Amino acid sequence: MTEQGERESEQVTAELFQGFLDESDEMLAEIERGLQALESEPEDLSHIHGIFRAVHSLKGNSSFFDFTNVKTFCHTLENFLDLVRDRRIEMSPEIARFILEGSDHLKAIFNRLHAAHGADVPLTEEEESFLRHVDERVGPQDTEEKLEVLRKSLLKFFGQHQQNGEMEEGAPLREVFELINRNAPFLLEDKRAGAGAPEGRWLLGPVEVTQEFRKLRAIIAEGREGKGQETAGADVLKSVEALAARHTEAGQTEAVEALDALKEEFEIFFQDAVGVDEMLSGIIEQSLAPYAALLTEEKVEERAEERRSLAAAARAEPEGGERRASFVRVDESLLDVFIDHVGELITLSELFNYLQRKLEEKDTRDLALNFKNTNQSFRELASQLQKSLYEIRKAPLESALAKLPRAVRALAKDGGKSIRLAFTGGETEVDKSLLEKVETILMHLVRNCCDHGIETPAERAAAGKPPEGNITITVTSNGVELFLRVADDGRGVNVARVREVAVARGFYSGDAAARLTDREALNILLLPGFSTADKITETSGRGVGMDVLAASVRSLGGALSLQNSPGKGLAIEINVPLMYTTRIKLGLSLAVGDSVFLVPAEHVRETFQPKREEVSTVEGKGEVVMRWGKIYPVARLSRLFGVAPRRENVWDALLVLVESREAAICLMVDEILGQRQIVYKQLTVKTREPNAFEGVSILDGARMALILSVDGVVKQFHEGAGGALPPRRSA
Repeated sequence: MTEQGERESEQVTAELFQGFLDESDEMLAEIERGLQALESEPEDLSHIHGIFRAVHSLKGNSSFFDFTNVKTFCHTLENFLDLVRDRRIEMSPEIARFILEGSDHLKAIFNRLHAAHGADVPLTEEEESFLRHVDERVGPQDTEEKLEVLRKSLLKFFGQHQQNGEMEEGAPLREVFELINRNAPFLLEDKRAGAGAPEGRWLLGPVEVTQEFRKLRAIIAEGREGKGQETAGADVLKSVEALAARHTEAGQTEAVEALDALKEEFEIFFQDAVGVDEMLSGIIEQSLAPYAALLTEEKVEERAEERRSLAAAARAEPEGGERRASFVRVDESLLDVFIDHVGELITLSELFNYLQRKLEEKDTRDLALNFKNTNQSFRELASQLQKSLYEIRKAPLESALAKLPRAVRALAKDGGKSIRLAFTGGETEVDKSLLEKVETILMHLVRNCCDHGIETPAERAAAGKPPEGNITITVTSNGVELFLRVADDGRGVNVARVREVAVARGFYSGDAAARLTDREALNILLLPGFSTADKITETSGRGVGMDVLAASVRSLGGALSLQNSPGKGLAIEINVPLMYTTRIKLGLSLAVGDSVFLVPAEHVRETFQPKREEVSTVEGKGEVVMRWGKIYPVARLSRLFGVAPRRENVWDALLVLVESREAAICLMVDEILGQRQIVYKQLTVKTREPNAFEGVSILDGARMALILSVDGVVKQFHEGAGGALPPRRSA
């Protein structure tokens, strides 16, 4: 095969493997949804059918790639599910928990497959133990499986007698072994141990530490590549503590000291909201080095040539070390619509070619009208293409919500609490890139509810509440914005305690804290580094919490608010624009002097020229205008941005009534140039806060126009005016 042919073959293999990973993620999500439904409806075996189909698909796909260990696990779990759906094993809470355990193992296996880049992964001791429990429950089903049971029994039998020295040459037991080995050697092959052999064993004297040491190195590698798992922090501590216990038992004090130093360094720098990122991976690696120097590696035989070639092909990555590509599954009908639009685009291209020829031939008859009609058609088609792409990129939030019940169960168990989670709105669709960010936000909110909000059963009983706490998630959309509401019926926020901690930790002086309203005191929770936790846990107490969440929401162009009911619970409301990644919006062009600014139309309520008697000056608030029975401040953009205006009097100029998430004001401009599509480009320079601009757009030809951030303009004006702004109208 030529070098080019080899490259093409490797590319095809890599694409196939990528598709396998993407489909596996979907199957695992389907299993998660099925288990969640099974919890509330254990008698409905249709959920078992769905889980069975997903596991069966995982088994088939793994078989295609010759992932023997993965296939073995899926096949064994599939046998068990088959008995449950045929009612040969009666469904019960204990069986549901057992299936849930199998699902956890499956997710762990596929997480390792992601990191292995095409190589089969060995099963852990816990996964092997789970399979043995499944075998005990299922029993042999056919001749082949009965032979497999016999094979395992023989391996166990001969292994025990070999350790006891009972297989010397000439002994009867040795003769039995040779007889089976000569006539049915396959019965003595340890298939599960031989497939996908690991790179070697790591030892410190007689103590083997292979599994935990590999786990730590895998976490470091994933963190350096930006692929750190959500559980990485807990996994590091778990592995280090397991290693320390093993070396303590063996009396290996030097290793224990090295691990204690690693643990201390890790706990200082680890932040739950950030996870194990590139920086922390470097710290772990550096701290792990003294311990690694104590270990010795016992080499094992490398894998067969065909397995190495597959792994090499699957490891092929684009130049520049980019992360694996992300794929979107698309409804075929949406693609058909998009292709139709592309066909119309080609037709329009021919029309423009025709108009160009007429210009070149100086044939100007009806040219202006033809050009106007063609351009109008082009604008309409561009809008349709944009909407079509929006639809293609949409994905339901159900997959993000389905992961939360598992997290709540784990957090409730760790905290000794009883918590029930309910959510609505999983069918709401958002842009795929927004989906992952919303998932992170929801996970953070749920952790906050479990750790800070919901009380223990004893505390709830003392407060006259039922022992089980409740978390409710509501997801809605108006087509423009996504609204998230996460509420719990826990203790709420002790505002007095927040003031006390803010003073103790130097955020406010005593007098300043006392002057804060309850809402202002509540917003202290959003300040960087602020935490009321008395102790550090895996989910809180490091001073990196609500501030990180608020910053994430703001980076999406959204807003966050807290609704507190002391003793009854806390509700956190978030809204973010649905069009986060599109960066194309309808807007108004505003002229101030020789400058042009753009403002998104979604923030504009109306434009008007005020009468002289409607304008007045209020002490402490500056110029205001009366409109529809309400008074609005007037913000002169010329003063905010240092631009010389063409009109000095408010009643001679035009006003644009805009509303942010917190207030409404009138922007004073010289002229409104009209509506246009705004194509966003990020600013490449940092501006002072509050930032009055959210991007820049091409105006015409080489000219650029700054895009106003209405929130930033309102905040900047508010700081300059020093007065309160009237609240925006309710939806």
